[in-house]
Amino acid sequence: MFPITQDQAIKLAKAHIDVLASATGDSFELLLDRSQVVEQGWIFFFNTSDFVRTGSASDSLAGNGPLLVFRDGRVRELPSYLAVEDSLKNI
Repeated sequence: MFPITQDQAIKLAKAHIDVLASATGDSFELLLDRSQVVEQGWIFFFNTSDFVRTGSASDSLAGNGPLLVFRDGRVRELPSYLAVEDSLKNI
């Protein structure tokens, strides 16, 4: 498979969080200002739409780790209990 672009990675990450949101009955948004480019691909953080709108901790998700979108289009949820750098060492 050919490497994907950052725009394609964003679309894949959005599709992934839409599936997660539908399972919880919530609405999630990517925090694109916190995204990171890494050797493996892109790291995307996300939270509830309410948190993005209000900034209130009571509206935020707890225990969700970021997403890693690999350059080949695969998406993996990273654990919340490890720093991104440590998570990438375990891949």
